[in-house]
Amino acid sequence: MTANLAPDQAVAYNPGTPALGTAGDQRRSAAIPPARAPQTPQATPRARRPEAALARPFIKWAGGKQQLVAELVARAPRSIETYYEPFIGGGAMFFALLADPTLAPRRAVLNDLNRDLVTVYEVVRDDVDALVARLEALQGPYLAADAEDRSTQFYAERGRQPVGAVDLAAKFIFLNKTCFNGLYRVNRQGVFNVPHGKYRNPRILDEPNLRAASAALAGVRLTHLDFEAALAAPKQGDFVYLDPPFEPLSATSSFTGYTEGSFSRTEQRRLKLAVDDLTDRGVHVMLSNSSQDYILGLYSADRGPFADGRYRIDSTPARRAINSRGDKRGPVDELVVLNYPPEVERRELPIP
Repeated sequence: MTANLAPDQAVAYNPGTPALGTAGDQRRSAAIPPARAPQTPQATPRARRPEAALARPFIKWAGGKQQLVAELVARAPRSIETYYEPFIGGGAMFFALLADPTLAPRRAVLNDLNRDLVTVYEVVRDDVDALVARLEALQGPYLAADAEDRSTQFYAERGRQPVGAVDLAAKFIFLNKTCFNGLYRVNRQGVFNVPHGKYRNPRILDEPNLRAASAALAGVRLTHLDFEAALAAPKQGDFVYLDPPFEPLSATSSFTGYTEGSFSRTEQRRLKLAVDDLTDRGVHVMLSNSSQDYILGLYSADRGPFADGRYRIDSTPARRAINSRGDKRGPVDELVVLNYPPEVERRELPIP
């Protein structure tokens, strides 16, 4: 996931520096921030209501996969026991996997290091009625106001301290729908600082989709962990989709500010070690990232059964709309890295 902003808007992501030694030592020694997660070891399968298949992302997220999701789902394994997504963001891949109930994963564990984002998912799952009511109360006055009053309302809401989880989730969604370009960005203190977006008629409350998303999230385990901790549980038969903050394509596209820090090359290397570990454990993995030479080299450096080495590497075009300059928005190639052969994929392969 990436967006293009000035370099001085990126800050250092620092979950800890791995100690020197073997790859296994590095994985074990990486520091993990405090986390709050359910005590149950794994999500329990639960019958989802039919509307779950209609759910789609209820927030806009930089680098979201809505436009690419059909291609990504076609590359996903046909059989999935438990689905893991450590960088959930807008959740496009998760919701798309549920669109066909016959191929939907039996369980799902969704994670993000952004605590507020995880809270939003928890509220949508557990208290959607209260969330709908709160968003309705925010939407009415905003849409009825003129441009000046809308701006006043936006900055008042942005600066207000929420009271409780439902209020936090409503504020998060309201700002996401009304801020500039739907961009989520925080400063070094973890404070959301995106300006007003001035949309003509933003859909702050999408009640049908929120209720569909609530049905889709029924029985899903939500965690707030460093990605390495979130990847400790997957086993053979599970599927992991990784959509980390992207490696910037240039010095002017270095925004990774979804949490208080950016996602550095140290983190990209640590993620590669985690992918190697998942592969060794027989877990199916798909990873999205930018087509930056560093990432390409990182995943093509190892010998293995595929033409690219240990991993299959392909690219697919995507249009990136989050940029402060409109003339810099346009199609870019994204890498898709997989550790399983084509015959595992859902899509029908061409007949030779």
